[in-house]
Parts: sequence; structure tokens; C-alpha cells
Amino acid sequence: MVRAEGSVTGDAVIRPARAEDLEAVYRICLETGDSGRDASALYRDPKLIGHVFAAPYIVLAGQISFVAVDREGVLGYAVGTADTRAFEERMEAQWWPDLRRTHDEPEGDRSGWTADELLIWSLFHPASVPGQVALDYPAHIHMNLLPRAQGKGVGSRLLEAWFGAAREQGVSAVHAGVSERNPAGLKFWTARGFRPVLVEQGGGSGGTIWCGRHL
Repeated sequence: MVRAEGSVTGDAVIRPARAEDLEAVYRICLETGDSGRDASALYRDPKLIGHVFAAPYIVLAGQISFVAVDREGVLGYAVGTADTRAFEERMEAQWWPDLRRTHDEPEGDRSGWTADELLIWSLFHPASVPGQVALDYPAHIHMNLLPRAQGKGVGSRLLEAWFGAAREQGVSAVHAGVSERNPAGLKFWTARGFRPVLVEQGGGSGGTIWCGRHL
């Protein structure tokens, strides 16, 4: 077995994310980006969804980011931050400006926009986590696993690694957003102590269920 720092069970290793993991994280974000299903056919730019939901947690220092790795490479990640509001401010200062310079903001009737255009618009108008959610559960997390990692305990191990690092940063409560179109995702989070605290209609893919948990 190839070993790396972190906890090892079977063939998967859980370890902190590194810069060299970034391309794999972009790929996993795309291949799970349609409410847990492969979104490759939806986007002309394969990195767009990763720009929004995964890459900044690895590129911007100080965030909480872990990957699961087996003999074939990175097969899952858990990324997030201890302070959502501070992270949103940092994104505005250090992440969105470069992306805005390399994309044209879509205009006109949104009903005819492609998936790319909808995400590009969000680069210029990033969504903010609802106030009460961020107040009661200041940290947040995103997690995605390739199919070969699902149902094998890898997600639970990633989550525990993330929780441990979050506690070291003083995190006492965390939230995750789940698409209403992703019942399997909701089942995963609720089985691990998260509870729905707010349903935001029109957010994400058909609505977002915000789930929170105290650590």
C-alpha cells in the first residue's frame, strides 16, 4: 500500500490537500457537480464549477481542506472554512477579481442562459450564505466523492478529519448547503448529525437546503 500522512484504512489515505491536488479537485467537482452526478456534459468550461465551489479553499491559505487518495489518485475532498463571512470578504478581494477579468458578464434574459453563463454571472454576483445560517453555524464545508469512493466510509473519514482540523481553529458549528435535487446528499449529511435549518427557494439547483451541526 502507498502511504501518506494521515489516517489509512484499506486503500484510501486521508491527508491535507496540497497545491498538486488542485487539478484532481477541479475534476471531481465537475464529475459530481450535477447534484451529485457527472456535470461534464453541462459545461463547456470544465473548471467553472470548481472556481466557485472548490478551488479557492485550496489556493487561498488558511482554509480547511482534505483529500482522500488511493492508488489511482485523488478520489474525494472535503474543503471549507472556519469563518464564512471572513471567507466571503477574502473571495471578493483575492479570488473573484481575476475571474471577472477573464470572463464577460452575461446579459439579457436568464431563462435562455447556458450552465456556463449562469455560473459566470455568479462570479460577478456571488451568493452570500443566508444571515441566520452564517450566524448560528459560522463555518462551512463542501464535500464530493467519486463513485468508487462512495459507500465505503471514505466520506465519513474525510468529515472526521475536517472536523478535527476545524475544532483546532475554534470552530463550534458548521453548515453545508445541499441541492433539493440531491436527496442522497441530504441523507449523507443528516446521517452525520447535520439537520436542515433553512430551505432557500431558487438557490442552487432548484433550491438549497441549508443544514447545520454543532461540533
